[in-house]
Amino acid sequence: MSATCERKTYKINVRALADFCQTEGDLISQYRASPSSLEGQFGHRAIQNKRPKPYQPEVSVSVQWQAPHFDLRVSGRVDGVFHSGIEEIKTTRIPPSEIPPTTKALNLSQAKIYAAILANQSFDNRKSIDVCVCYVHPQTLQEWPETQTFQKQDLIDYLVLCCARYEDWLEQKHSHFKALIPYLDSLAFPYSAMRQEQRLMAESAYKSILTQKHLCVEAPTGTGKTLASLFPAIKALKTPVIDSVFYLSMKNTGQVAAWDSLKQLDPSARINAIQLSSKDSACLSPETPCDGEFCEFARGYFRKRSQIRHLFFSHKHWTKAALMEIGLENEICPYYLSQDWAIWSDIVVGDINYIYDTTAVQPYLLKEIDNRATILIDEAHNLIERGRMIYSTEFLGASLQALLKLCPSNIKKNLAKIQSALRTCCKDKQQEITSISPESLIGQARQFVSDSAALLRESPSFVPPIEWQQFIFMCSRFVRLSELANEQDFVWRYNDGQPADRKIELLCLNPATLLAQKHNIVNNVIAFSATLTPANYSLTLNGLSESVYQQLPSPFSPQQHRVKIVRDVSTRYTDRNELPQTIKNLLQSYSLNEKNTFVFFSSYLQLKSCTAVLEINENKCIIQQRSWTQEDKNAVINRFKNEQGLSLFCVLGGVYSEGVDLPNAQLEQVIIVGPGLPQVNDLNNRIKMALSQRGMPGFDYTYLFPGLQKVLQAAGRAVRTENDIGDIVLIDDRFIQYWKNGLLPSYWHIEDCSIAKWTSHQSDSD
Repeated sequence: MSATCERKTYKINVRALADFCQTEGDLISQYRASPSSLEGQFGHRAIQNKRPKPYQPEVSVSVQWQAPHFDLRVSGRVDGVFHSGIEEIKTTRIPPSEIPPTTKALNLSQAKIYAAILANQSFDNRKSIDVCVCYVHPQTLQEWPETQTFQKQDLIDYLVLCCARYEDWLEQKHSHFKALIPYLDSLAFPYSAMRQEQRLMAESAYKSILTQKHLCVEAPTGTGKTLASLFPAIKALKTPVIDSVFYLSMKNTGQVAAWDSLKQLDPSARINAIQLSSKDSACLSPETPCDGEFCEFARGYFRKRSQIRHLFFSHKHWTKAALMEIGLENEICPYYLSQDWAIWSDIVVGDINYIYDTTAVQPYLLKEIDNRATILIDEAHNLIERGRMIYSTEFLGASLQALLKLCPSNIKKNLAKIQSALRTCCKDKQQEITSISPESLIGQARQFVSDSAALLRESPSFVPPIEWQQFIFMCSRFVRLSELANEQDFVWRYNDGQPADRKIELLCLNPATLLAQKHNIVNNVIAFSATLTPANYSLTLNGLSESVYQQLPSPFSPQQHRVKIVRDVSTRYTDRNELPQTIKNLLQSYSLNEKNTFVFFSSYLQLKSCTAVLEINENKCIIQQRSWTQEDKNAVINRFKNEQGLSLFCVLGGVYSEGVDLPNAQLEQVIIVGPGLPQVNDLNNRIKMALSQRGMPGFDYTYLFPGLQKVLQAAGRAVRTENDIGDIVLIDDRFIQYWKNGLLPSYWHIEDCSIAKWTSHQSDSD
């Protein structure tokens, strides 16, 4: 192969190049109810259609930049080209005078690059070119054109400057990539051999990346899914198919496991990796808004970012601690720095929100620099419920009332309009679920966000408290999600009361469509979990119905899972009063032996009623409380790691149901009281109805299967290693039917039992 063919071509669009070269400006705190993409498209078309010929809309442009070791292609689409220049159209709900200088500078830079690319194509006979940034209101279509005339050579010089800056950066990245290839070739699995199941998963993961196919893998707990997904994904970085890997988890425990695996795979830290943390946990100035006017870490952010960019390759594993350290040293926000640096990293570890939330910019930034990412989703059985949470929101009267107490009179007048709209929308409605949207409140919230910058300027002595930023964010999210909502997949819930008690919620019933849109932005998705059964349920609702599905065999023998189904006990709500006495002896027999035990209940109410009748040794028996902090929960786990004869009575589906690794004698018995069905209520019934209307088995998808997955996750705590032997007791007559219908794992050794088997103080292990 010739050297020419081997040259790598990097691609970047014009907006991303302008952003990369931005060296002045602060971070700003005002969240804005930006026009939706549909509104933006409508605004663009409306303005373009008004322009007289020979105006040319949507003109594709590109330029090739040749560096010593690679090529760079800058491309984009100009909104409009006219006889003397170009036009960049930006939809906005606020007049240009209210747009932050940082944003306006970015818009002008983008327009100048477009003009420079066209300088010798469309404007070869002109010495000067008009560059217009036309701001347009998406509803009124009012225009605010801002036109500047530049000398053609000055524009070309600006393009050269931008490309040269980007070339310097790419030279570092390219050198890193070239050095990484032989290292990846030599990279070995951290253990002497892969388990058979791990190898099967790793092979499927690698193939799915190369073929750009989504993959869902169900593999029992203990298979080693983290390494089996991360290892082939890292190996695939040397191929031309992908440029990065995002390992996303639902909980912090998943991120810890990913980092531990990365350290095993890359002990010399040659692979560039970054940890994305929440804004709250990474903030160095929590008492101030994220605004250069108030926060030193936001002030001059873009200048500082360009000054320390070279440090990116100096420290290969950027943990939250490392990012906060560099933030303190350089007075720059580590949260936003991690967001900027993530698109250049080989490996990114973070929460699912960073790709799937409506505010997530990562997938679009990746696309702008042609960074083809593979997404690894840990504990993917949670994606359905997490998706519902991501695409749901609420407007709280309490937040409005808290801000009203702190604001000056001019802002209170505007907030009063929102208060009136909220009162009208909620009037005489108590937990009422409907498909009717609160249009008046949405409009007032949108208007307030648009006016927020001007309102602050009218009150120069008012220093916006944290409640201001929280309220602006709430309004923006409320407006944004309302624009995505449709009657098939969303409902509204209204609650009246005192001003602070009023609340309107937008609730997502089926997240599949919105999740699928995110899946399809990247190269491919590899989702894995121990509990994706039944596959048709999981894949349909998590937006991966077209994915390849793989169910791996268990590494465990049936004798390791000693499962007893108590066939003659009902945990139904109608039998709740008899349940505590019915299972008292069974619970007592397990809690009195010397083995560590988890007992899971379907609710706190059930937990409280059943533990109330037990003879509890307070030194050995632990009852989960709603008020527990994360430190309290961690302390319980530490006790199980160091003591024997402990019993934890906890709630199914909570923190102890998954992500807890207590091998061998640390946890030997798991008891599950009831099938964990979600509560029957109006919302869940609306979910059932919505799914049924789409031709799905509504009851199974809303109640049966979500409960089953909670049970299987909890039961998975009992056996963690190849040498573990775990006792699992399932208490409810419905489990027999699950067994007969093939819903329980085939690798379990199951025995059906009668509650009469347990008598007072008799150990079941006898």
